[in-house]
Amino acid sequence: MTVTTFRRGAAAAVLAAAMLTAAPAGADAVSDFYTGKQVTWIVSYGAGGSYGRYTQIGARHLGRFLPGNPAVTVQYMPGAGGIKATNYLYNAAPKDGGMLGTVTKDLALEQALRPEKAKYDARKFSWVGSFAEYIAVIAVWSASGVKTIEDAKTRSVIMATSGRGHQGSQLAVLLNEYAGTRFRLVTGYRGAKDMNLAMEQGEAQMRISSWSGFKSQQGDWLRDGKAAVLAQGGSKRQPDLQNASLFIDLVKDPEGRKVLAIVESGSSVGWPALMPPDVPADRLAAMRKAFDEMTKDKAFIAEVEKSKLEVAPKSGAELAKVIDEVLSADEKVLARARAIAGIKP
Repeated sequence: MTVTTFRRGAAAAVLAAAMLTAAPAGADAVSDFYTGKQVTWIVSYGAGGSYGRYTQIGARHLGRFLPGNPAVTVQYMPGAGGIKATNYLYNAAPKDGGMLGTVTKDLALEQALRPEKAKYDARKFSWVGSFAEYIAVIAVWSASGVKTIEDAKTRSVIMATSGRGHQGSQLAVLLNEYAGTRFRLVTGYRGAKDMNLAMEQGEAQMRISSWSGFKSQQGDWLRDGKAAVLAQGGSKRQPDLQNASLFIDLVKDPEGRKVLAIVESGSSVGWPALMPPDVPADRLAAMRKAFDEMTKDKAFIAEVEKSKLEVAPKSGAELAKVIDEVLSADEKVLARARAIAGIKP
């Protein structure tokens, strides 16, 4: 009996020792890979916008949290509304863990609405995390006389936008159909700068923007009373938007709410970081852990807030769940979303 007990104890000790040595071995393998390596962080838009600003700040901090402390450099790859970089990361980028990307928040929506054109499967990306949610707001020029959503139901309000494929355009069309607003889209504006100028010059009376981007770039308008926010996306009011309506409260129709959830799905994704498909599991886990730790780091948060952006992170697992929900949506709901986006059957 004594001998049997000794053997069992010895076996347990050997097993415990093996388990203790196995974990560092995996960690060492990840550290060996990243040590002396240059990680490339692709951005699907240009340098001046929120995507570029978040990524530049992230690149300055991420290496501190990765095993081996690699250098991280940013590469811009704009084109096709953010889809060019998405296609590259899916089809051509190295899958060894040395490359990640900040891509369009609407990549799953684009795949769901135009499956025949998608050159990627959003479910198969290696999702790392998100810097923050994208909270869409309806910003209106005060001189227009439109002060509430109810005002926008009684008069035509001219909206500056890039085109029907833009999320802001889709939200406006959806609110016209399901909430009774009378937003009139004027398309062809190339970016936020042109849309803002149109509002200043009286060509347009409103635009739909991200809240963080609008208040960081047009904060003087809000301060001086030149513009106001009528409504916002998301599931709860932002602390500094207590008087704004929620889109979800404006849409009473059950089908309309389902369509809104699809159109707004990119808002939940926000400003995401991902890696190509089939990245080794240990390197993906290390990248997720590093991103999570970075977004909680005081120095990182301070730099983001100094840039007048926000930090409200989501994990890679949370993003993967959102993506799956979009791509599993009922076809009837997707058909309505396509119609709102101006996509012909």
